[in-house]
Amino acid sequence: MLTTLLLSWCAGPTTALAQGPGVKELLDAQLSSLRLAQKPDGSYGRGIRDTAHVVIALSLGPRAYRSEDGPFIRNALTYLSDESIITHATSERDHLIAFALQSNDARAFEVTIDALRKRSSLDTELNSPFAEESRAANEILMAIPRDASISVRAESCARAAVAYRAGKEKAGAPKPPTVNAAYEHGVDFLASQIGESGMWEAFGQPEPGISALAARAMLGSARPEIRALAEPVLEQLLALQKPDGSIHAGRVAVYTTSIAIGALAARNSDRDQAAIVKAADYLRMTQADEGEGYNEEDKFYGGIGYGNDLRPDLSNLQYALQALKESGAKSEDPAFQRAIKFLERSQNLREVNPGAYYNGENDKKLVLSSDDGGGVYYPGNSQAGYVELKDGTLVARSYGSMTYALLKCYLFSGLDAKDPRVAAAIAWIERNWTVEVNPGFDSLRDPRAAAQGLYYYYLSLAQCLSETRMKFLTTPDGKRHEWRTELQAKLVDLQREDGSWINEAAPRWWEGNPVLCTAYALNALHASLPHEKRE
Repeated sequence: MLTTLLLSWCAGPTTALAQGPGVKELLDAQLSSLRLAQKPDGSYGRGIRDTAHVVIALSLGPRAYRSEDGPFIRNALTYLSDESIITHATSERDHLIAFALQSNDARAFEVTIDALRKRSSLDTELNSPFAEESRAANEILMAIPRDASISVRAESCARAAVAYRAGKEKAGAPKPPTVNAAYEHGVDFLASQIGESGMWEAFGQPEPGISALAARAMLGSARPEIRALAEPVLEQLLALQKPDGSIHAGRVAVYTTSIAIGALAARNSDRDQAAIVKAADYLRMTQADEGEGYNEEDKFYGGIGYGNDLRPDLSNLQYALQALKESGAKSEDPAFQRAIKFLERSQNLREVNPGAYYNGENDKKLVLSSDDGGGVYYPGNSQAGYVELKDGTLVARSYGSMTYALLKCYLFSGLDAKDPRVAAAIAWIERNWTVEVNPGFDSLRDPRAAAQGLYYYYLSLAQCLSETRMKFLTTPDGKRHEWRTELQAKLVDLQREDGSWINEAAPRWWEGNPVLCTAYALNALHASLPHEKRE
């Protein structure tokens, strides 16, 4: 239904571009159609030219597809880099093939790209093989006739992707005052949403988890009167602390306790220390370890779940370890060291994760690790889905939010950039760098899939990359990305007129709630500030 709707928008030029779908939606619709035309050898349309165009569109479009995303891109790359195919290419096609391979992964195809460059005397810096395009990406896509051939459709998509990427690079980053203004506009929205209970509410009831995240965002304001609004909320959180140290109102104890620790730590008051220490001890107590009868051979050893001995997952674990770090725990803390086992089993890296696990959803299906270095929800389970192999076993798909969670937790545990586990996670992030979507989901099957958990993704990204102290990421095409400014630019662009943020494309995981999304976005903006500029 969605594809049909988008294709009807793609029927021809329109004067109402501003009211039509965006580049992501338009390109998704076109690429979904093209994907059905892929041949068994991996090629599209009439061979080299059409296949290169499709690869450029997939690689440079908003989704930034890489080989691990599936055969629709992986097999096309294999086809383009095959020596028997390249042998028959002309100079013009050498340029096109080299540009397509560079667009996807310049490092992986370095040998082939160099050979093509030398054979056809191409410039060292491979520029776009297309004539300069004056139209915007969405204009190019909207102009594709409904009955266009595969060749016309593929080339138009490639041109649109190049125009899209060029537009992103020209846009640059917002100036700091713009970021500051967006932040203050956001906390004004939060201030307007405090309920009669004195906390932020959901379904008419105080919601301590969201309230803790929102209060922390308020504490990042430059205005004392806004920061003061967080104080009563923090006092109510302290009043919720249970004898075991947890802070919650009867549900999601680990999440709420973890976020509350972060909010209390942000207040930076000596009188909160006893409560923070007690809450941190509760988080340690919930870890699956010898105290609960686990040993290092157990699948969930070192993980932390929702509380009450519920199944561990990487999402709860990253929040808990973030809280322990903010409570003052050091990397040698036993909780961090025990977590490493769970992290390894949640990473698609066969060197440390050679086993197979049942995914907890269908216990007849074994799930194997891939070797792309990314992270999954818990051992054998991925919210981004699976790739089924011929023998019926599954491979869990790595995805963005969990890969950032994985890397951040490794860093908390004392691993550095030289460690192969850390290096593999960073490599996945650089191959899949984007602030457009939560990468790793199969968006060609469901265009909304990669919007799931988008604001959670932004916060995980900002906290993780801030922890690395990295200023730049280098994507496979060799370009350096200043992650802080790109993230800030995206969040400023997504802010609504009333100062809020909301995930309109995918309300799953409570992201249809503007208070939660605004709190995520503001905390992500705060985490994106250089360390020396934070309060």
